Amino acid sequence: MKPKSLLIAIMLAVAGTLSAHAQYSDIINGLTNTVMPAVSGSSYYKGYVEADYTQGVGNYKCNFMTLCTSQGYKFTPWFYMGAGIGVDIMWSSVVAGWGDGWADQSPEWYNHKKTEAAVMIPVFTDFRFNFGNMTSPSFFINLRLGAAFLCSDSYVKIDNGYLTNQNYFYLQPAIGLRIPVSITKPKQAVNVGLHYRLMTSDYWSGWQHNAVINGLGANISYEW
Repeated sequence: MKPKSLLIAIMLAVAGTLSAHAQYSDIINGLTNTVMPAVSGSSYYKGYVEADYTQGVGNYKCNFMTLCTSQGYKFTPWFYMGAGIGVDIMWSSVVAGWGDGWADQSPEWYNHKKTEAAVMIPVFTDFRFNFGNMTSPSFFINLRLGAAFLCSDSYVKIDNGYLTNQNYFYLQPAIGLRIPVSITKPKQAVNVGLHYRLMTSDYWSGWQHNAVINGLGANISYEW
């Protein structure tokens, strides 16, 4: 290789190495800037703890009492994203004589263990949008998207059939009012809101094998 060509090759290699090093540094710095707020407890980190009540509506009525928490980051004054987990106490009400005569239709399903109450664990990604100043009452929109898991192998009795799955699609949008604790502590607030819950599941009845569970409810949470 000619000296001039060798010199050019060396310069390109050095430039490429420096460019790659800069890219790696940018990636590392980006990850550090993302992770450190949660580790250090700085202003970008936020946490929520919430209590919900959901009243079932529609053809497949299931009610829920929920306690959950969400942990994540407030990337801008108006946008929060995090991950959450909760505990649902779920119950349904069925009329007297529920299930009479179903043994002839499907003995295997009918003889399975059944319950009218169960515990579920929702796991979700949490998005929250705030509208207004943090130092005064303002409105918010919240969206939770994930899955819920039934902590039982029993089928759950509902109208005209029973839920047979342990894994559920989970969606819960909400709107409400954010009330800061004080002007001096605007990052701490109480939130009150209304929500809609949607869940889907396998379902057994004489004519259908899936169900959409709908509910309307109220929630109250504390954020810090």
